[in-house]
Amino acid sequence: MMNKRYIFLLALPMMLTSISGCKKSSDFFTYEKISFVDKIGDRTNSEAHDYDGIKVNKTEVDLRKDFAFGVDASMVKVVEENGGVYYNDKGQEQEVFQILRRNGVNFVRFRLWNNPYNKFKDPYGGGNNDVNTDIELAKRAKEANMNVMIDFHYSDFWADPDRQNIPRDWGKYLQDEIPAQIEAFTKETLQQFKSAGVTVDAVQIGNETNNGLCGYAINWNDTETSFDYMAKMFSAGIKGAKAVNKKVKTMIHLANGGNTAEFENYFTALDKRKVAYDMIGASFYPHLSGSLEDLQTNLNNVSQKTGKPVIIAETSWGFTDDYVVKTSTGEYKTYQAGQGMNPGDVIMTANSYSSDDEDIGGYLTGEQAQATMLRDVCNVLSKVPKQRGLGIFYWEPGWLPVDKACWATAAGQSYQYVGNDSKRTAYEDGLATWSNQGLFSYTGKMLSSLKTFSYIREGHNQTEEKSISGRNSSIEVTINLAANETLPKTAKVVTDFEAIRDAGVVWEEAAINAVKSKGVHSGLKGVVDGKYPITATANCIENFIVDPGFENQGEDDFIKDPWKLEYVTPNGEKVAKLDRKKDIRSGKTDLNWYHSTKDFSFKVSQTINNLPAGTYTLRTYIMGIKITEIAHTKLDLFISINGGEPIVLSLATADYLAGWSAGYKECVISDLAIPQGAQVKVGLEGAAKAGAWAHNDDWELVNNN
Repeated sequence: MMNKRYIFLLALPMMLTSISGCKKSSDFFTYEKISFVDKIGDRTNSEAHDYDGIKVNKTEVDLRKDFAFGVDASMVKVVEENGGVYYNDKGQEQEVFQILRRNGVNFVRFRLWNNPYNKFKDPYGGGNNDVNTDIELAKRAKEANMNVMIDFHYSDFWADPDRQNIPRDWGKYLQDEIPAQIEAFTKETLQQFKSAGVTVDAVQIGNETNNGLCGYAINWNDTETSFDYMAKMFSAGIKGAKAVNKKVKTMIHLANGGNTAEFENYFTALDKRKVAYDMIGASFYPHLSGSLEDLQTNLNNVSQKTGKPVIIAETSWGFTDDYVVKTSTGEYKTYQAGQGMNPGDVIMTANSYSSDDEDIGGYLTGEQAQATMLRDVCNVLSKVPKQRGLGIFYWEPGWLPVDKACWATAAGQSYQYVGNDSKRTAYEDGLATWSNQGLFSYTGKMLSSLKTFSYIREGHNQTEEKSISGRNSSIEVTINLAANETLPKTAKVVTDFEAIRDAGVVWEEAAINAVKSKGVHSGLKGVVDGKYPITATANCIENFIVDPGFENQGEDDFIKDPWKLEYVTPNGEKVAKLDRKKDIRSGKTDLNWYHSTKDFSFKVSQTINNLPAGTYTLRTYIMGIKITEIAHTKLDLFISINGGEPIVLSLATADYLAGWSAGYKECVISDLAIPQGAQVKVGLEGAAKAGAWAHNDDWELVNNN
C-alpha cells in the first residue's frame, strides 16, 4: 500500500456532538456519538454523483431509536492492500470507516473464518478474514465510533445453505466433540478481541445455517435428532461468547428471508430446545429471496412466534452493469456490458448481479434504485409489530475491483468445492463478484446511495412515488383454461424512484372475450395504470398438469402435492427441492436438484386422473450444468399411461444440459395417444455426479384435439 500523508480536520458540529463522549441509552444496542478526527488524504476523485438529488422517503413507521444501520465490510483490508482507495462525497481520500460513519452507518460486520489458508499458507481469498485481519479492521471501525459484529462461519471459508465445510483442524474430532470446539473457539477468539482493546457488540453463531453448521447437514427425515444436535452447537457458541462478554448480543442467521415456513419451523425448533439466542438474522436479496410482501410476512410471523427482534443480516442491489479490466500497462478501465477488450486486457469483475435481475428484484440498476431498495427494506422492518425490526446490514459496499480482491483463490476454490487442498491446481483465481453492488464506485468514490442511511429517518427530497412509464409495451402470456385463468390483472411500471412496481391493467372487452377459447390470440389491447398502452399475445391452452410452475407449493422448499418426491439418494439429504432464486423460468419458483459432495439420484412425479381422450403433447423446460463439465448419468422426462411402460425422452445430452448461459431448453414428448378416462403419471428421474445441478420449470400436458 502506498504511503499517505493525512490532513486532520475537526469540524465544529462534530466537536459539539462529542463533548460528553458517552453512549446514548437504548433498549438493545448503544452507539457512540461521533468523536473522531477526520483523516483526509492527498488523493482526490472528481467523479460526479448526484448527492443532493437522491430521493429517500421516510419509513411509514418510525424506526426504533437503536436501529442498526449496518454494513459488512470484510473485504476492506485486501482491497486497500492491493491499491484500492476510498473517497468521500467531496472527492477527498478518507478512512473508509469514517466515510461510512459520517453517512449514517453505525454498525459494521466482519465474517470470520478459522484458518482461511491452505497448508502452504496460500490464502483462500474473499478477504482472508482470520482473527488477526478482523481485529485490525474492528479497531479501525471502533476508532470511527462504530459498533462491531463478528460473523463466525465455523469453517475455513464460505459457509452458506449449500456448504458448511468443517474446519480442517477439526476433522479429527468426533461429532459429539464439535460443540466443545465451537464453544472454545468462540471464547478464545473473542478473548483475543478483548485483549486487543476491541469490544465486540454482537456475534453470529454460524452463517446462513439453513441446512446445517460446521460440517453437519440437517437430516430432513429426522429433524428431531438433527435439531437436538444443532441446538447443542448453537448453545455452545452462545456460551463461549457470553463467557467473554455477558452483554454481547448473539444472532442466528438464515438465508431465504422471504420464506415464512422455513423460519418458523427452524426457530420454533430452537426455542423448543431452549437455545438462548438474542436475535434473528435473515438474508434478503430482492432477486433471490422473494418479494417485500414475503419478507414482511416472514418477519412479522417469526418475531411474533419467538418474541425476538429481527435483523436483515445481508442485502444489496446493483448500480451498474459495467465491468472492469486491467490493461497490459496496469491501468484499470471500465467497459459497458457487451463491449470488447483490447489484447492484453484482463477482466477483474465477474458480476453476480446484472440488469437481467431487475424484473425479479423490482428495481432498475442505479444509485437511486439502491437507495429505494434500502428504504423499502427498512420500511418493512419499521412495520414489524412491537418495533422488533432491529436493523439492516448492507453486504460488502466497499468491494472494489482491484487485483487479488477475488471471491476465492484457486486454493480457496479447492477447499470450497472438495473440502481440502487436493484440487487447487484445477482452478484459477476467481474475480471480484460484488463490486457492481457496492456503495462505492469502481474508482472508490462513495455513491449517492450511501447517504440513504443518514436520510432514512427523516427522509430527503420526499415526494409521492409515481409511475413514469410502462415496463413493457407488449407481453406474452400462457393462459390455462383448465384452471380458469384469464389475462393478468396487473403489469409492471417504472417509477420516478427507479423501482419496478405492479399497477392495474384494464383490458378491452374484445381481449377478455378472445382468451375464452383455445389458440394463440394476438393484438390484445389494454391500458396499464390508466395511461400506458399494452398489447398481449395469449397462448390459451388446456393444461392438465396441476401446479405446472410449482407456484402453489407453499413457502418452504419441500416438494408437496400434487407433485411427489418418490425417492432421493443420499437418503434423507436435501437433493431435489423447490428453489426461489433468479434461476426460475417464470413466476417465483422452480424445481432444483444438486448435491455439493456426493453423487445423487431422485425421482419427481405427478399423477393425473380421468383425462379426456385425445392426442397429447407433454412439455417442460430444463436448465442444467453442461454435461461435459459435470455429468448427469441419467435424466429422463417420462410419461406412463394407465400404468404401462413409461415413454421416455433422455435429457442427459449436450442438447439439453448446456449450461446456465444457454438458458432453459424446451423438452417435448409429442403424439401421445391417451384413451378416455386414462390415468397418467409424468415426471423426471435423474442421477448425477457430485456438484451437478439443474432447474426445471413450466410443465404442460395439452390435448391437441
